[in-house]
Amino acid sequence: MSHFCLLSNPDQYVAQDWDLLKDEASRQHWLDLFGNHFGEALKAAAVTYGRGATRPIAAAGKQFAEVIARLRQDPASLPGGRLNVIELCRAREKVLRDNRLGDPFGHVKIRENKAAAELYPQVARRLRAMSGRDKWLHMVESIFAGNIFDLGSPMTLHMAQQPTDYLSALENLKPRPWRVDDFDRLAQDLPDHPPTKWGKVLIFVDNAGSDFILGVMPLARELAMFGTKVVLAANELPSLNDMTADETVAVVEQLAVEDSDLAALVHAGMFEVVSTGNDIPLIDLSQVSDELNAVAADAELVILEGMGRGVESNFNVKLKVDTLWLSLLKDPAVAARVGGEVFDCVCKYAPAIPGEPPPTAG
Repeated sequence: MSHFCLLSNPDQYVAQDWDLLKDEASRQHWLDLFGNHFGEALKAAAVTYGRGATRPIAAAGKQFAEVIARLRQDPASLPGGRLNVIELCRAREKVLRDNRLGDPFGHVKIRENKAAAELYPQVARRLRAMSGRDKWLHMVESIFAGNIFDLGSPMTLHMAQQPTDYLSALENLKPRPWRVDDFDRLAQDLPDHPPTKWGKVLIFVDNAGSDFILGVMPLARELAMFGTKVVLAANELPSLNDMTADETVAVVEQLAVEDSDLAALVHAGMFEVVSTGNDIPLIDLSQVSDELNAVAADAELVILEGMGRGVESNFNVKLKVDTLWLSLLKDPAVAARVGGEVFDCVCKYAPAIPGEPPPTAG
């Protein structure tokens, strides 16, 4: 594990500058949220793992309650003495994995992926009838709509996971201008006809279901159709309802069975899936896999998709290449950090600084 190779200043990189040791109000918000949400994870674990997991579930509940209680008394009690959302995520996942409950939302991901895959052909057909700027805009909006289904946020945890809900979310997005709205600048770099300016794009993916299948995949597919090689970077281990690398491979193969264009792109080597080495819903780019760095070295565009990887962490990251953040804000504290409200949209685009040397492979 090492620093992400496309960081402009790896020695100055900080994944998250939200220090909960110094921000008492935010600390209480996050301790309450993690404490309450853990109960939901255990309810899901009971379904995923069945009756045989009764004792591990009870043990995990007791252990994590002790973690939260200790942090209320001594906020610097986690290993390393730091407290931010990344460290809270790590503490939660450790308790789950120590009790062999590493994928509590596994059955939900299966259900989400099945429902979204059934709608995918309709979404692909609709896109074939569109072109130019309107098509690119629709794909960005589709990512926002898909990103609403997030089991890590209490605001969206209990939303029904049905294809019609994705279509409703798409219809009811907040209108432009969005909270962060660089789409007009982005559109200048999105051509009406192939090729794009980017030989390779690296996409950090987020949630299963409509987020990945109806949000990320249509955009990834279009970029590949325009001649851009697509690398999908996903978690190594499960966390919430996030996609893992193995799940990503399986879903792309499944979609290609019904989508001849996607099948041709996959066969031509235009898609690749890699593990980030990550095991939480956020990502610390000072600790990524060698596999990720090997394929990212010659990427010319990086897309940070989702609130966790692109707003809660890495919102101000500076990369050597064009960078795009796409997210729907689903937590009031996170939204407030960027001057927004829940369900605001973020489309932030930072082209590479002219004059900086382009990345090279090897």
